[in-house]
Amino acid sequence: MRNNRNEGLATGLSLAWMLAKRDLKNRYASSYAGIAWNIGVPLLYALINVVVFSILMSGRMGARYGDVPFALFYFVPFSLWSVFAEVTGRSPGILREYAYLINKIAFPAWVLPMVPFASALLGQAIILLLTAGMVVYLDVTIAETAWMYVLIWAIVMVLTLGVAYAVSALAVYIPDLAQAVPVVVTILFWLTPILYPATLVEDSGALWVRNVIMDYNPFYYIVDLSRHAMFGGGAVPLEAVGTMALVALAVLAAGLFLFRKLRPGFADVI
Repeated sequence: MRNNRNEGLATGLSLAWMLAKRDLKNRYASSYAGIAWNIGVPLLYALINVVVFSILMSGRMGARYGDVPFALFYFVPFSLWSVFAEVTGRSPGILREYAYLINKIAFPAWVLPMVPFASALLGQAIILLLTAGMVVYLDVTIAETAWMYVLIWAIVMVLTLGVAYAVSALAVYIPDLAQAVPVVVTILFWLTPILYPATLVEDSGALWVRNVIMDYNPFYYIVDLSRHAMFGGGAVPLEAVGTMALVALAVLAAGLFLFRKLRPGFADVI
């Protein structure tokens, strides 16, 4: 029984990867640049943000990150955010996009939310390589705790998959999510200290701002932990990493549960 489950999982993952490659090819089939658009556009926005905010944040990075080049300050958490934003933004429409497969009784529908996830990993790989190149070029010394970044990366991937399953399933019954989710993702980006240090929020003096941006925003902890791991400033709080891991696993479990519960009605609604 366990072997059959393992074989089914392996087959599903292989199918997801195949669909992801086809997805990238089909999305840019009529353009000259091809899948370069999938990588180039997010990078262009990222570079614009770096240029603009490196000027605005000059002298305002705080004691903890004052010596860190702004490009690295931004790209370390952005490498995590980019996957979450792309996958979550595409999740509301992914089941309708592949409706012709859902109507096939033997097709494992759980594979489909993984298609944008696998596609997004390509763009993230480029961003990670770019970040590593900047570390070498700018001659920045990485902290001994940098290995913790890998663990934080895994937590974000689990969290992203959980959100993808939940959003894709709900969007079948609530079509408005296709318009609402990208707006929510954009708001969450600006409410997360990716382009600015958390010290600016702490110094603002407004308690409700701190609550929204820091206390009740899981991505604040992810961003802060990723920078802490890469740039140092003391031991990375393992209890915070453990808490985020539990939150990510809970989100994944909830997303899979919701997807499984709503799955029987997909073919009737789509």
